[in-house]
Amino acid sequence: MNDSSIAIIGGADGPTAIFVAEPNPAFLFVALGVAIVSLAFISIVIIKRRKKK
Repeated sequence: MNDSSIAIIGGADGPTAIFVAEPNPAFLFVALGVAIVSLAFISIVIIKRRKKK
C-alpha cells in the first residue's frame, strides 16, 4: 500500500499550493527535463534576437 498523500490549500481566496507528502523521483526527472528544455529554448531566442541587431 502506498502511504503518500496530496493536500491542496488555498483556492478562491488566494493562491493554490499543492503539498505532496512523498516525493516521486520520476516527477523530479520530468520537472528537471522541462526546466532544461525551457532554458535551452530561452537561450536560443535571446541569441537569435541579439544577432538581428
